[in-house]
Amino acid sequence: MAFKQGDVYQCPDPNCGCEATVTKSGTGGPDEPPRCCCGKPMVKK
Repeated sequence: MAFKQGDVYQCPDPNCGCEATVTKSGTGGPDEPPRCCCGKPMVKK
């Protein structure tokens, strides 16, 4: 899964609330979503 500039990923845990915004596009990467600092896989917002 290539990350695209402007994509926003959010932790699904309502007690965490972490969000990450992609600032630079990539050309490839793992087929898994990024992981939050709490350990849960993040979801695209």
